[in-house]
Amino acid sequence: MTGTDENELLDAQQIHAEFALSPSRLSELYRDRDTTGFPEPDDIQGRRRLWKRRTIGPFLMDYRQAKAGQSSVRHSLLEGPREELLSTSDVAKALGHKRTVTVLAWLRDKPGYFPEPDVAETTEGGRLRRQWYRGTILDWVGQRPGPGNTQNKGRSPAAAPVEEGNPEELLDTKQAAPMLGYSSHLQLNRAIVRGLLPELAEPDEVVRNERGLTSNRYARRRVVALARARREAPSSPQLAEQRLTAARAAFREANDPDRVTVEALAQAHPGHGSATTWQKTIDEVRRELGLAD
Repeated sequence: MTGTDENELLDAQQIHAEFALSPSRLSELYRDRDTTGFPEPDDIQGRRRLWKRRTIGPFLMDYRQAKAGQSSVRHSLLEGPREELLSTSDVAKALGHKRTVTVLAWLRDKPGYFPEPDVAETTEGGRLRRQWYRGTILDWVGQRPGPGNTQNKGRSPAAAPVEEGNPEELLDTKQAAPMLGYSSHLQLNRAIVRGLLPELAEPDEVVRNERGLTSNRYARRRVVALARARREAPSSPQLAEQRLTAARAAFREANDPDRVTVEALAQAHPGHGSATTWQKTIDEVRRELGLAD
């Protein structure tokens, strides 16, 4: 289960559980570290190599984003205006799939993994036509969740707690996951670690069990606000403009520009983007205002 102690040492199995990186793949990356840049262990206990969370987490995020970025430039469909609409077939081709069935399966079987269409309409023949803005796909490629959903297909996700309840009640990620459209708490934890949900980067409480594993807790009001924002999110271009507006306002109101952070903006405007997209927005506004280093 995802923890928040950046100095906690994790072995191969714990890294697999938290970051969905298999022990065999970890061994490959470590073996080829001269070319992969994989970090050296922070500690070695017998035959076990251990990495601090703050060592392994950022590396895996950067590594996966780099891989996604490499694949994103291979297809001409990903080049062009961000506001141009792409069909399901276009999206599948741009992502390297021969058939649309892969994209449709993501939408059906992995809630929260792939963005919902920006435009969905029924044709005269009764067929559902889905379209995405190129910017929506590019944003997803830049923050693509690694291996996807590893949940046992035989299980049904736990029922989501009703939204009407004590707003200060603390929910764990097992309770929050179905409310946010994730099929398991592991999938939600991975999204948080990868910066896809910066609104939840800072928990309201961290609980440590008898085995020393930590579990995050979030006030119901935060989870509900994020769930509603995700359901009602506008199109990608509108979100980008809203992020810019929010960042500009924050800089105008801040006594110290350094107090304008991804976490602060994300919590004030839930459902508006990942840590990466917020950081790009902050950097853009800093340049506008002449505050860039």
